[in-house]
Amino acid sequence: MAQARIPIPGAKDALGVLTLTAAVGTGITKKGKDSLIAGDLATELQAVAAKVPAALAAHEEAKKLQLQLEKLYEQRDAVVAEALPFVQRASKALQGNLGKARLREMGDYGFTVDDSPQAAKLPKKA
Repeated sequence: MAQARIPIPGAKDALGVLTLTAAVGTGITKKGKDSLIAGDLATELQAVAAKVPAALAAHEEAKKLQLQLEKLYEQRDAVVAEALPFVQRASKALQGNLGKARLREMGDYGFTVDDSPQAAKLPKKA
């Protein structure tokens, strides 16, 4: 017979840890004085297991909030997709109407104008 393996969920599997903790706590309670897990470890495990229902409720609430967050991002992204072409066209129109000498006036419309000198480009190496 092959060596038995006991998988233990890691910190990234919060639901797995909570489920296993609740099961271990229930096992200790069912076995009572015959439990192979005894003493301080049993006491501490049962204390943590008692907190599992609240943690599971928090987990479910977090999942609901995550779905709500995704819906809110979808709403935001739809408006961004609609607005971006207009903002780009507005920039182009202002640049054409103002000319190179008056581009700073685009700041009056909310655009950021950076007229600091640009660093010279280095020649490409052969």
